[in-house]
Amino acid sequence: LFTPWVKANAIIGNPPFLGGNKIRQKLGDSYADKIFSKFSQVKSQVDLCSYWFRLAHENVESTGRVGLVGTNTISQGNTRKASLDYIVNNNAIIHEAISTQSWSGEAIVHVSIVNWCYQKTNNYNNYFLDHKKVTEITPALKATVNTSTALRLKANLNYTFEGVKPTGKDFIVSEEQVKNWIKKDKKNKKVLKLYSTGSNLTSNINGTPSRWIIDFYNLSLEDATEYRLPFEHIKNKVKPTRDKNRDRKARENWWIFQRTRPEMRKAISLLSFYFNVPRVSKWTTFIPASLNWLPGDSTNIIASDDFYILGILTSNIHRLWLTVQCSTLRGDTRYTPTTCFETFPFPQMPSKKIVQQIRNKTIELHEYRTQQMEQKQWGITKLYNEYFHEPASKLYQLHQQLDKLVIQAYQFKASDDILEKLLTLNFELAEREKQGEIVIGAESPYQVLEDVILNPLGKGSV
Repeated sequence: LFTPWVKANAIIGNPPFLGGNKIRQKLGDSYADKIFSKFSQVKSQVDLCSYWFRLAHENVESTGRVGLVGTNTISQGNTRKASLDYIVNNNAIIHEAISTQSWSGEAIVHVSIVNWCYQKTNNYNNYFLDHKKVTEITPALKATVNTSTALRLKANLNYTFEGVKPTGKDFIVSEEQVKNWIKKDKKNKKVLKLYSTGSNLTSNINGTPSRWIIDFYNLSLEDATEYRLPFEHIKNKVKPTRDKNRDRKARENWWIFQRTRPEMRKAISLLSFYFNVPRVSKWTTFIPASLNWLPGDSTNIIASDDFYILGILTSNIHRLWLTVQCSTLRGDTRYTPTTCFETFPFPQMPSKKIVQQIRNKTIELHEYRTQQMEQKQWGITKLYNEYFHEPASKLYQLHQQLDKLVIQAYQFKASDDILEKLLTLNFELAEREKQGEIVIGAESPYQVLEDVILNPLGKGSV
């Protein structure tokens, strides 16, 4: 079973993720059709190796056992649901595992090692995770609460979005081109935007974008031609590539992005700023972003301008949650909104005093980070690499102070099993939503109550 998986990964260069269209593109239509036909119950895009985990479990004898190596996405998101969740839900028990380690070969990839057998024939008295004795190993390859059962909360929907997906590298242009085009015709400024990506959020001072992009958004072909120089650039540089795209809509609408994200644009349009987070990064830091930044698809957007919400998301409580809910890419965190954000239970009714204290402390932290980045000419990743784990640093101390306030907002204790408390709260809130009760999501709890009082059938009611 393992040999075909190794062969498939060798063909495509050992990627950490290969699913859906990528399987079809790299391995061919015939191969993809056979996989998707055999595993028709797997509806989401998943890592190729998840199919081999399912196949192994379906074919092992009841007294046998299995041990496989897979990319470390095997314990994460939809890939976990299609593989390890499936295995555990079908009478198996994971008795030994390595959650993640670097691949020993030439490929730069992280892998997981998983050993399992059927529960009814389990002869293992000890369980080992990452070479340490534990009492249980969950499908997330954690020796802790199984948060993979957490439910998406309606109160958290429509607050987080993916950035635009251009599909065409030549939509991106230099600052010199932008200045030249605006100099020749000022109206070109309307379709030239600062382009925010995961790279500038992690590496640039205050996350400020350093690249520009041509954005015709929802303009018709006739209207787009009014911006002559940017349009000619797209026609000459982007159109030849888009003409070959397999997606009909991408071919026919070659002058606009493949994913323009109108819902995201609408959600942030009435805000004074929004929070932008890299999709993949070491620290998962949320950056207040200007409305004149157009976020790209290597970032996620939180449609809020409330520093109270930023404080909750910046706290250790959210960091613990996303650590077990996220997927990873080469050891970095992949912030997946459906599992990290939409399942995350926010505090329900903290006092107005604690809400304002969290807001004030977060503003203080933001201003300090800004001052330090500007003073040192660093990006936020370098700042956190240097000081986040240094108890004597102000960055460390501000985070500790914020964490204490957020713990109070939840009415938790520092000695509590935080993940267990959060999972219990998630279940409670999901049940309350079923009963039609008000649940507080990603906004100030007192703003929700005001909205309900002023408009009981509108925003804020469930």
